Parts: sequence; C-alpha cells; structure tokens
Amino acid sequence: MIGCSAPQENKETKDYSNAHVSYLGPSGTYTEEACEHFFENKGSYIPYQSVNEVIDALISNETEYAVIPQENTIGGAVIDYVDLIIEKKELAVVGEVELIIKQNLLANKDATLSDIKTVYSHSQGLLQGKDWLNENLPDAELITVSSTAEAARLVKEENDISKAAIASLKSSEVYDLKILAESIQNNDSNKTRFYVLSIEEPSTINNDRLAFIASGKAEELPDLMSRIDDLKMKLITIHDRPLKSELGEYYYIIECVSDYSQYEKLIRNSSFTFRYLGSFDLR
Repeated sequence: MIGCSAPQENKETKDYSNAHVSYLGPSGTYTEEACEHFFENKGSYIPYQSVNEVIDALISNETEYAVIPQENTIGGAVIDYVDLIIEKKELAVVGEVELIIKQNLLANKDATLSDIKTVYSHSQGLLQGKDWLNENLPDAELITVSSTAEAARLVKEENDISKAAIASLKSSEVYDLKILAESIQNNDSNKTRFYVLSIEEPSTINNDRLAFIASGKAEELPDLMSRIDDLKMKLITIHDRPLKSELGEYYYIIECVSDYSQYEKLIRNSSFTFRYLGSFDLR
C-alpha cells in the first residue's frame, strides 16, 4: 500500500504562465483543446507523436504537465492510456477536463462527399462516427492513425480528393481543409474526459474529485463498492484492467467525489492494494 502525506488545508493558486505541457500532437487535436481549457491558454503546449512520448517527456522533466484522454462517452475507456497510468507509478492526477466532442468530416478544397474513398482518424474518431459512416460512406476504407489531427495533416499532405479525415473544426483551420459534414458523432452527448498529469506528490487537498487504483480480486470488488457507498464516496467512474498475475485479478482505476479523509478510512484493513493518484478539480 502506498502511503501519502497528511491532508493539506488550503488550496494553492498556481501560475501556469511558464508551464510546459506535453500532449498528443500534431496541432489541432482535441487534447490540445483540453490543454487550452485547463491552463487557460497560458504556458507552452508541446506536441508529441505518441502518448508514450507524452508521458516520457513528463517523467524526464522535459515538461511539468501532460494531458491525455482517459474516457469517452461512446468509446469508453481509452485503454492504452489507462494502462500507462497504471504502469508509470510516478504519475499523479492534478486536474481533469471534460470536453464536448464534435467530430467532423474534413477533406481537400475540391472534394465532394461522393469523391471520398478513404477516411483517416484515430480509433475513437472512427468509432464515434461509425453510424454516420455506415449510412453515408459504407464502402470507404477506414484507416486508423495516431490522432484526429494527424488524420487531417495526412489528408492535407496527400492532397487527394478521395481522402478525408474525421477530426475537429480546429483541425480544419490548422490544415486549411474543407468541412464536408459537421457533427457526425453517433450522439450529441459525446464527451471525452482528459486527465492532467504531473510527477509531483499527489494532492490531498479536498477538491472536486479524488482518484486511486485498487488492485485485487474481482470476487472482492462488491465489498469494496459497499464500503465506498457506506463512506458516502460518490462513485464517478471505474475502469478495470488485468493484473496479469492470476485470472480474476484486476487493477481498478476509481474516481470519486470524496474527501481524502474518507479515502484513508477506505484503505484500512482492506484486502486490496491501493495507489493514490490525487485530488483535483474538474474544469
């Protein structure tokens, strides 16, 4: 069980003017929008080609913060990124952003919808636009790339009217692409939750949310959930990933509305092993 410092009494007001923030590039991703929202357009946002590189930049002190998507209304948990939070024990969660995600079909200036034979996007973008694609471009080849903005960049670079990208409206501006269709996501409640990460000591100040990892057997999860309920820790989300030791054993990433003092009570005399991720505000 990983210990934590004593609860802090007062929230600190941070100045992000000189902050360096790593995120999944290139420019125009929804993650960049999450950076702008959380840091209020202060600091420097540095794009990397993969989320592994985003996290490595943080751990090696090239940046002070990293922003990664964690969960989507339609696609669920972004598993590869959740696994990185589990794997990299240096990471703490210092903030969270929820963005409404509107997916759009972008193409080169002379393209029409009937021209499109290939659609690029991140796996989440393709999933979120699945219904619209099935109805409007049922024969198009769907190609997964590292980000929605990378999809837009490829369409611009290849300059082929048969190619399109599912990406943000910001990407259409960054890469000077035509919008063939707006808001093609499967529903209008499409949101993505992003974590803001650092390698500083996890905060124990009472904020909007609190997150931790509980590792143990699935058969004992009902007892853990009952204790969370008894302590009036309002459950926000839970994701499970295999512990990779025994069948039926998992990491559970759990996010609650709760005071740190309640978390301290939860971890006492539990069969689970805990790792505290931090207390943070939602923006």
